[in-house]
Amino acid sequence: MNKWCKIDNMVITTANLSSIIRHYAEKQKSPFIDLREFCGYVRKYAERHVEEQAELVKYLGDSTGTVLAELKGLEEKKLAILIDNNNKKMIVSISYFAVKFANRYKEMHKNETIPFPLTTDLPKKFPINILDVKYASTYIPSITEKQNTKSPLLYILNFEKNIPSILLPACVPLNVLVEIAQSKILKILKKDEYHDYFLKKLRSTNPTKEIAIKNFFSHFIDIPQQKAIDVTGGDEYYLWSQLCYFIRQDFEKIQDRTGEDINILQAIAISEIYNVFLKQKFQEEKQREQALKSLETALAQSPYFFSMNQIIKFHDESGRLLYGQYSEDDLREFLQKMTTEGEETKLPPLLVFKVESGTRYYVFKNKINHLLFKLCNEAHDAIENILLDKWYNLLLNYEKRPEMTDTNKFEECLHTLVESVSPVLHSLLNANFITLLGYEDDDPTITFHLFSNGKLLPYRELLMLNNSHILSKAKARLPFIYSLPIISWIVSLFRSKKKVKTSYADKQIKKEEEESHVPSTSKLSKQEILVAKAKEISADFVPEGSTIDRELDYLNKQWNKLITHEANMNLTEDVNALIRDYTRRVSKTLTESTFTKERIKNLAEALVKTPNMQKIREEKALTEYVTLYMIRLLCNAPKK
Repeated sequence: MNKWCKIDNMVITTANLSSIIRHYAEKQKSPFIDLREFCGYVRKYAERHVEEQAELVKYLGDSTGTVLAELKGLEEKKLAILIDNNNKKMIVSISYFAVKFANRYKEMHKNETIPFPLTTDLPKKFPINILDVKYASTYIPSITEKQNTKSPLLYILNFEKNIPSILLPACVPLNVLVEIAQSKILKILKKDEYHDYFLKKLRSTNPTKEIAIKNFFSHFIDIPQQKAIDVTGGDEYYLWSQLCYFIRQDFEKIQDRTGEDINILQAIAISEIYNVFLKQKFQEEKQREQALKSLETALAQSPYFFSMNQIIKFHDESGRLLYGQYSEDDLREFLQKMTTEGEETKLPPLLVFKVESGTRYYVFKNKINHLLFKLCNEAHDAIENILLDKWYNLLLNYEKRPEMTDTNKFEECLHTLVESVSPVLHSLLNANFITLLGYEDDDPTITFHLFSNGKLLPYRELLMLNNSHILSKAKARLPFIYSLPIISWIVSLFRSKKKVKTSYADKQIKKEEEESHVPSTSKLSKQEILVAKAKEISADFVPEGSTIDRELDYLNKQWNKLITHEANMNLTEDVNALIRDYTRRVSKTLTESTFTKERIKNLAEALVKTPNMQKIREEKALTEYVTLYMIRLLCNAPKK
């Protein structure tokens, strides 16, 4: 039995009425079954096999009523139908014909001269309306991924351009159908009159592909034992598609078509539909591969770490979403491979860490140093300012803390502050791969090192913070009187150190006051809508745990390389002024629907390409700065 068609592998002992009908039809060698005789057979069949199949007990009583009830379900499933024939009730077994024509396709697979079965091959009394009509242009592509080769159904396969339909059992595999069609086309091309004619036609339309055409004919057509063509791309695919087109053109011009002419047109239709599918599949595969390359490139860009929510929002150069050009399974497989496969004894190229909120982030191993350098720079300024303000207020009240002078306590203090100020930095420094990364930290081009002798550097060194330096700066801000020891000591004796605590009632009053100032969302102005939209979009540009101001400060240091403080400040202000004027103008054209992440990025890119901005070399950092600054302006826009 042929492995690709299994519906003729029937188990006789069964309670399946469709199988019993087909078995009876094969036994009497006719698909048309007398209802009365069949019901008597079913009752006897049930009596013999009821011990093996308990479900057959339903046929022991009123077998006719039971059969009629089940026939309605079989008719809905297109497996059998009840018809009137000369005042007699007849059951027609559809699966009988499916098996019959499936065997025809098996013979065709061995002998291409056998024609495709047509609807005219069915008996006149066959109720043809019971068969589902499938359009070849949609049916053939639909079964390329998944096909039920055990289905007992029979279809009518329709073609365009008035080409007669064929009967196609659902169990016939697509590759067999295509091979049959190709073998029919190849058979006529082996005839001298067709062979030389179409060879000459191919050569005349492809003068630069003489060698490719010669090889194509030698490999696929001139070899007698070659039955089918397996082409998926390149010259072979192109020449085969063009050859099918030329054959179809010539055979469509024939007025009085013979059975062989019709057979060739049907084979050409099947082959061309499959060719189109192959081309689309090839293009989709190429697009998928390119999209995955773009995904890899995007993951290596600033800010270097991305959550899954951010990854599925990546766009290609033309602004289209990458997710969709590859499937969810493709994305999962890509991330799985990148996060698990790597060189022996080394970490994989893509690493994963989780922040306290539960969000998982992906970061390339070779970008860890860049990311940590950026985060440490940002945290340096933020933490230094926090400590400076805190210690100043403590000194103002004549208080001291151990971390002001004790290095170990200062280190503990930094751990706590990093966790609150920069959760991403804290999670990265405490990720389980950091220790292993220490053994791979041997790149001589890296100037920012995390490890010393395989151990992570202390936070104070990573952040480049010194407690004595911060303490000195805090003291320098104190009033002059604090520099006089005796007076300071006397004042401290009378200085009240009581801390005023806000009562619960005060908190409630404050809360009510704040709530009373919350604007109603039912009547928002255009400006308020843009502000809300800007705040929503900012989440796509500002990493978790960071702020717009912190990101702007970091980017400013990337594009503004002027050394002197005054020149640096002047350039920043000039750029900010340009962005403010530009944002003021373009904000009038923005609406809730047009105000998108892509729109802001495009506006920023347009401004950076203006003559004044072109003088700044660091275009990428400047573009990101302009984008963020525009969002910041729109977030803080005054309400009208």
